[in-house]
Amino acid sequence: SAQWPVGVNPPFEAKSRFEVLKWEYFTEEEIYSCIDGAPKCELRGIDKLDVAEVIDTAIEELNKKYMPTLHLKKQQLINGYRRFDPTRGMEYTLDLQLEVVNQKGHSRSITKRVHLVRPLSLIEIIPMPYVTEATRVHIIIPLTAEDRSYINHFLEVFASNAFETSENAILTFLFIYDPEEAQHVNHNDIFIDAKNQINVYERKYPTVKIPWISVKTEIPSQIKFMDIISKKHPVDTLFFLAHVNTNINAEFLNRCRMNSINNWQVFFPIHFQEYNPDVSYHNQPPPATVDLVKDAGHFDRRSFDEACFYNSDYMATRSRMVADVQENEDILESLDIYDIFVKYSGLHVFRAVEPALHQQYRYQSCNPKLSEDIYHRCIQSNMEGLGSRSQLAMLLFEQEQGNST
Repeated sequence: SAQWPVGVNPPFEAKSRFEVLKWEYFTEEEIYSCIDGAPKCELRGIDKLDVAEVIDTAIEELNKKYMPTLHLKKQQLINGYRRFDPTRGMEYTLDLQLEVVNQKGHSRSITKRVHLVRPLSLIEIIPMPYVTEATRVHIIIPLTAEDRSYINHFLEVFASNAFETSENAILTFLFIYDPEEAQHVNHNDIFIDAKNQINVYERKYPTVKIPWISVKTEIPSQIKFMDIISKKHPVDTLFFLAHVNTNINAEFLNRCRMNSINNWQVFFPIHFQEYNPDVSYHNQPPPATVDLVKDAGHFDRRSFDEACFYNSDYMATRSRMVADVQENEDILESLDIYDIFVKYSGLHVFRAVEPALHQQYRYQSCNPKLSEDIYHRCIQSNMEGLGSRSQLAMLLFEQEQGNST
């Protein structure tokens, strides 16, 4: 039996057939487990670098063992297998065809099987400051002209999840006008219906106040409007920056409180984005409530709209940007809140999928005035949010069948 170094966990042992870990087969050019379900696909990107590095490491370790008596050179990879073991990391089994050269210069070709593991880095327990679920959350909802149609549904869901349960949270709307819309605000306010809806809910729930702030800007960047909001709140305020299309409930708000730690950690949840119902429920009525299943939607890793953080952490991070902003004011549009915490804060940036945070399908209006990276992420999010690969393939198949008849 092979002996692993001290500190490397023993392999995972399955308790039932449902827990058996799957091995992936690969060569130096192809891999036989593809994201899109194809039987094989080209080995490229990070996977190709991974395989190349593992082979190089195997040759290096074999030479350490057998030199100076023998010198080994790689001829080719015959078979490669890998699987992810959650207890210790990525495991590899390689069948290598090697050229072996002895000290006299004689050589021959042999086949050698080696086993490797890429550990899950150095595992350490990080002491975390104490937090409670009693903190008040200030929920900030930016609204542009394109977002007006979602406010009725948002308030209806939020009222049942927060107002009726007396949740310790304050809801604030940020109405974002472009310069032309701001000129006509007195006689043609584009947000008049939204403001009327707010008044309706304030009358329905007398203990609830829903403040709102108006902002005029050509480019609605997260940093610009957070600068305004930050100045209007105490330094110990816990913000949850969200989108009007997000369904917010008490379960998530508690995780927002627990995962945001003042002067230590900020939290960027990855919401569950529902697919376009015309695609995911093609030719059938959509259900009243959408379950967390792969055919109904996906976790939108391209979106960084939602964030939980303390005002003091934002202010400290923002102050470290001053010199860079003086050199280049466009940086305020080229970065979002996530970027500045990563680049300037020194805090733990905790990013994780959040099953309690759902978002209905929407087509995002991507602003080309923002940075190329933010604009590209928005475009990708729109494309990936249409439906799963299999659902889109079925639509294309039906379309082609219809065209051919």
